[in-house]
Amino acid sequence: MKTIKKIGAVALAALTVASVPAAFTGCGGAKNDPNVLNIVALNAGYGKEWITTLAKKFEEDHPGYKVDLSNVIYQAPSLITSHINSKNNIDDLYISVGTSWKTYAAQGKFAALDDLLDETVDGVKVIDKIADEYRNSVYMPDRNGDLHTYRLPWTAGVGGIYYNKTLFDEYEWDIPQTYDELITLCQTIYDENIQVKVGNKTQQVMPFVYTGANIDYFDYVVYTWWAQLSGEQAIKEFTQYSSADNYDYTKNPTYANLKTATEMWHGIFGNSKYVMPDCSSKSNHDAQTDFNNGYAVMMFNGDWLYNEILDYKIDNDFELAIMKTPVADYTDAQGVEHKAIETSITYTIGEDQYVAIPASSTKKELAKDFIKLMMSDYGYEVFMNQAHGLLAYKPAGEVTSTDKFMNNLLSVKTSYDKAFTNYPSYTADEIAGDKKVRDNRLLYLSNLVDIWGTGGLRPFGNILTGGKKIDAAFSEIGTEIGRQWTGWRQDVNLE
Repeated sequence: MKTIKKIGAVALAALTVASVPAAFTGCGGAKNDPNVLNIVALNAGYGKEWITTLAKKFEEDHPGYKVDLSNVIYQAPSLITSHINSKNNIDDLYISVGTSWKTYAAQGKFAALDDLLDETVDGVKVIDKIADEYRNSVYMPDRNGDLHTYRLPWTAGVGGIYYNKTLFDEYEWDIPQTYDELITLCQTIYDENIQVKVGNKTQQVMPFVYTGANIDYFDYVVYTWWAQLSGEQAIKEFTQYSSADNYDYTKNPTYANLKTATEMWHGIFGNSKYVMPDCSSKSNHDAQTDFNNGYAVMMFNGDWLYNEILDYKIDNDFELAIMKTPVADYTDAQGVEHKAIETSITYTIGEDQYVAIPASSTKKELAKDFIKLMMSDYGYEVFMNQAHGLLAYKPAGEVTSTDKFMNNLLSVKTSYDKAFTNYPSYTADEIAGDKKVRDNRLLYLSNLVDIWGTGGLRPFGNILTGGKKIDAAFSEIGTEIGRQWTGWRQDVNLE
């Protein structure tokens, strides 16, 4: 029997900030010091240490200037909304998350960064530093079809199956290479009936736990399976969001493959032997605590998980690792064999993240200098070792880490030949030269269309807790998309 010390009921630092601090209301009366760069940034899973280190370096490189990080907080998205609509906005740089960046850019509240793309960092043009999966997402057409860059990406988040390496090593489980092997592993873990005692509580170790508070975490593996089954070109064509018919799985084989990937997901999470009970009601903190306590061996999550687990200040022997997503090779219950046609492709998290400069900033060039520091090899290495994640930029040289988890994460990430995001992946020339292409990009940027149609149409919750069959859930998505498609196009003046 394995005994692990219990994690106390400690809430994540990022989730316990009670309310927006005094700085939230200070925008209207605050003085705009010309020697202070005012940054608003999200302090959540990746923490604040990395940006504190960069700010110190920036001040060393810019004598006489200071960086104000008092608004590097969990409530950054709300703070940005408040400040950017203020008549006296003194902010100079935003690093945050949320699809509202599309609205701000369309309203002219973000400064154009067109010139920045041609500047150099580490001897490389900024546009060439951007990770390949994000390169084409930085262009936004205005109503005249002219392209501008109002937002740069922030991280190239690594989502997937994270696992308790300590337990894998102790019980000599092999890392599954295919979906069939993953199911076999789940059955093995269940059959071994391993009991874990935490405090006065003893329970069986289960293969998986998940957080009902963030069922979008399922996307990270499901989308990767989808791409494996469909291939890069089919995913590229689907993510042009060109027709409501694309969401009819009986007509579109690519969407049918997404349904197949969802069936694979359900083969795990729809089986009570493979998942801890009552996960649908678990918060991130509760699910991750169960994972860390050894109640479950694996978890679908993102790379911020490492920093969040560190915040628990655990003194047990838990070691976190991520596996390469098992290849989508399996035979379904009807005896149909499914084979991946492209095995080295992965989905990258970060579609809703942004680095932007408010149009009202009086220190735009200074803010651009901070962005360039962030995307430099120095900035990349700082983020990798202190935030324990990967920025959405390509290092010009070799970057290193002494952290075992980061080396594991970097190894898995770089083992894929191709990566993709939710973005329509048109090139700048295609967007500028083809009205239909521009229309599709505008439809996407209106925040109405995505892989699921809208975030609210994501089927996982309906399937797990709403009793929906997978066919019915996908039919419902297709029907709803068809009903709203014309209206969505009209909303952005495309009809």
